[in-house]
Formats: sequence, C-alpha cells, structure tokens
Amino acid sequence: MPKYLINTAAALSVVLAIAAPAAEAGPAGKVVVMESAAPIAPGSTWAWAPYTTASPDPRVANDIVQERVMTAVEGAMAAHGLRRAPRTDARYLVTYHVAVANKVKVDSTPTVGRACGVRGCISASASTIDVRQFAEGTLIIDIVERDTGRLVWRAASKKKVTEKDVTQAKINAVVADMTKTLPKA
Repeated sequence: MPKYLINTAAALSVVLAIAAPAAEAGPAGKVVVMESAAPIAPGSTWAWAPYTTASPDPRVANDIVQERVMTAVEGAMAAHGLRRAPRTDARYLVTYHVAVANKVKVDSTPTVGRACGVRGCISASASTIDVRQFAEGTLIIDIVERDTGRLVWRAASKKKVTEKDVTQAKINAVVADMTKTLPKA
C-alpha cells in the first residue's frame, strides 16, 4: 500500500468533525480546507495519483461522474496555474473521493390546543412531526507530495445533493469553490 494512501473514512470524519457549522453559502456547501505549513507553489506540476477510492454507491460509482469530477479538478488546477505533468515528473499527486449518504431530518413542532364545551375547557398538547429524507454528498480533494507522500492540501465539501447536482457545470462550480485557497499563478 502506498504511504500516501490515506484512510479516507477516518480522515473524512475528522475533517468534517472540525468543520464550523455554516449555512450553505457557496456551491460547495460546507467546505473545510486543511493546508500544510509548506504551501503549494504557483506553477507547480501535478498528476493524478495511481489509486482511486471507489464508492459502492451507484449514484456516483460510474464513469460519467468520474469523468466530470476529473474534468472539474483539472480545470480548477489549470485556473490556479498548476500544470499537469507525467506522474514521474510531477511534484504533487492529486486524488479525489466521492460519497453519497441517505439522511433523514426530523423536525418536531409542539402545538397546544384548547377545547371548550358545556362542562368547561381542556388544554391539550401535541406535536407535529415532519420527516424529510435527502441525500448528502461529500467530495474530498487531496494533494500530496509525490516524493514524500505527505498530504499538503485537502478540501472537503459536504452538502445536500440531487440528481441535478451531477451536471458538469454544477461539479465545476463546487470544485472551483473548494479550490479557492490554492495559489494563483
């Protein structure tokens, strides 16, 4: 196993646990970015890492989604002046991880009622329960130093998603939002 292969599930839980609660302001929803002390230099070279993390979820485990995410990442890297190179010549290796989880949100609203009749009034309380199911998508992009295997940059995005979120334009917007902290050339 390569030394730069990171336990994604454990890392994801740590990354998202430290995320400050925030409204989903940008296209990427809640984004957490971790950077090492050695920043990525503008104009650096990169290549795709030789491993991938396959999601068992058929909503994202297919060639179409993979191609769209890779296209979005390649565009974002180029927009930041990072140049793609053969793996043996690249300073950094890049990988991504996609997951979708089914979630349930339950809201309870208390209600108090009062009924009056011939014999007087009675008060009653109840609750209205609202149950909503949704899908929550997570995208993680990692950049590691090729020679050392050290993680130097990670962005994790977590948001509610629908089928409409897997268009190339939406994925491009999410990745662009996630990569704001990469250096500009």
